[in-house]
Amino acid sequence: MRARMVARLMGPNAVSATALSKETGISQATLSRWKQSAAKIPEMSKKPAPKSKIQRPATTAPKPRATKRSGEDKLALVEQAAGLEGEDLGAFLRSEGVHLAELEQWRKLAREALGAPKRQAPSKELRQLRAEIARKDKALAETAALLVLKKKVAEIWGDEDDDTEETND
Repeated sequence: MRARMVARLMGPNAVSATALSKETGISQATLSRWKQSAAKIPEMSKKPAPKSKIQRPATTAPKPRATKRSGEDKLALVEQAAGLEGEDLGAFLRSEGVHLAELEQWRKLAREALGAPKRQAPSKELRQLRAEIARKDKALAETAALLVLKKKVAEIWGDEDDDTEETND
């Protein structure tokens, strides 16, 4: 069964590991691992070999995973992977011993480093100043409303001193 799955992953009408996983129920990670192992064996790239004949040559062993990489190394890998997609990206990541999640995390860190500096939380003094500005804005709006109201009252009722005559009772 493994040989048939690898043949479907690597044959002329190859399907992706994700699609084959959905079709067969075998996990995508397992299918990808099988494909990676088979790609390193010359016999597997030509035709499926019986399970007992599959042996990994010592010269094609995967690179040991580096647990500590410098920031420069991570940035270099992000730059190299920038133009790659799909199978090309997968092959590159396997050759470097990097998981896609790690690459995504490094991309995010690189974008943050290149972006604007992180905003700090407002200080107590800044919060007080903002509250004072809000209070003064509210008072200013109230005063403006009172002036408009006073003007309208004067237009409706007019000036009492001009229209009335004094009468002595």
